[in-house]
Amino acid sequence: MFRTVCRVIAAGVVAAVAAGCVCIKELPPEELKKQGDTPEYVLGRQMLIAFLENDGRAFVSHLEPKVREQFTVEKFRETRERIVRELGEPVSFRFLTTLEMTALKPNVWAVRFKRVNPKSEKEFHQEVLFQVVTAFADGKAHVISFNFK
Repeated sequence: MFRTVCRVIAAGVVAAVAAGCVCIKELPPEELKKQGDTPEYVLGRQMLIAFLENDGRAFVSHLEPKVREQFTVEKFRETRERIVRELGEPVSFRFLTTLEMTALKPNVWAVRFKRVNPKSEKEFHQEVLFQVVTAFADGKAHVISFNFK
């Protein structure tokens, strides 16, 4: 009896997992193409280009004035130096998704870093997430926060 109950439970779990896998949907290709046209996508892309090029002025110029007061060009330089020390030199980025929220538009990107292992001299890559949160006011997108994860 116990074995029968275990088999029924196991079969139910397998069926639930298999059913869940079938239900995954991706945005249609036309919707994916639209993502590259949004103001929040453009802002995130411009910020990441500035980050890769080590251009603090360009990076900070995309921030809202209140955010810019806290994250200055000097703070950009310090932060970028720490990130490069920990992760390596940034070499590329790719857009992942825009999270659905009511008033905000968090865009998530993968940023790729390159490092050299000092012992083996082997080069390797690693990625971290970069999130840019925008809000709309006065008919345009404004960067209200960002972070690396």
